Amino acid sequence: MNAEKINGWLSLTANIGVVIGLGVVIFEINQNTSMMQSQINQSRTDTAISEQHAVFNSDYMPALLVKIDSGKQLSDEESYRFEAYFRSFNRNLDNQLWQYNQGFLGANIPRSIKGAARDVIGANSQRLEFWDNQKYGYSDEYVLFVEEAIADFR
Repeated sequence: MNAEKINGWLSLTANIGVVIGLGVVIFEINQNTSMMQSQINQSRTDTAISEQHAVFNSDYMPALLVKIDSGKQLSDEESYRFEAYFRSFNRNLDNQLWQYNQGFLGANIPRSIKGAARDVIGANSQRLEFWDNQKYGYSDEYVLFVEEAIADFR
């Protein structure tokens, strides 16, 4: 009987230890998730800042953007540069939408992506043409999201 009581107490203690261990693991996973989300947000910020610096510190991008927004025809070199800029812009937003859909980013992301898509893609007919030529290179979810965001520009 004494051995049975000892075994009972040992089992109870072991089970309590397992429950405490699971609690610690859950706590650590939650901390890791929060840290990962923080790193993703920092990476997004760094990317946005880098894009802005690349555009505004460039010798040719501000003039190119003014030209395309004025509805003027781009040279072949300018088209190539804008296409690379445009592809980078959309790749970044496609990635952000994916991260949001995975639950890594906050609730404001769809609104942010919609605003950026409307400002950059829907701004004029030339930008819409670039979008129509490139959209098949992005995820179906992103293309659908952008198409809905810019529908009233068509």
